[in-house]
Amino acid sequence: MGTRHDLYVMLHLPEDVAQVIVHLQRQLKATHPSPSKPMDPDRLHATLVPLGSYEQRIPLDVLRVAQKTGSLLDEMPFRVSFDTLQSRGPQREFGTVELAGHGSGVQPLRRLRRQLVEALRQAGWPPAWIRHSYYPHITVDYRHEPVGVRRIQPLTWEVTEVQLIDSHYGEGRHEVLARWPLQDRQPSLFD
Repeated sequence: MGTRHDLYVMLHLPEDVAQVIVHLQRQLKATHPSPSKPMDPDRLHATLVPLGSYEQRIPLDVLRVAQKTGSLLDEMPFRVSFDTLQSRGPQREFGTVELAGHGSGVQPLRRLRRQLVEALRQAGWPPAWIRHSYYPHITVDYRHEPVGVRRIQPLTWEVTEVQLIDSHYGEGRHEVLARWPLQDRQPSLFD
């Protein structure tokens, strides 16, 4: 059996935001010394649209449609904010710990996701393959005891790019297949 490839569209976190999350991971380890599996800083991300799992390799026709999506995006850079650290999964078992956002902090992210879904459809992606539900979050730890729900100092950054990723499952590696910069449509007064 070969490598599984998980294809998805995501936001990669800036280095300074990733370092804040590393600090949160250390705090969690200090207050909950149970076994854990923290997400590596270079793989911290917010998934926008999962595009399926594939054995051995991602089919070329799937890649072509997914890559076409970027040219159909028309979104300006925006700020996003995550303000809650929480457990996900059964509250008596090991599960994930994630950062979540609520209200206006993640509204632009929801708008971008709707636009991505529409772009995928226009590019020829089968609508039945698109997950309807969406919950903006960043996984911090994959195997952790429950930590409840805690408000944190909002983690905010400017979103300037969307990435198409091949996650090599079990290898801890994200391969960037495409980068789609978000374009500011406002003309400069000084050009």
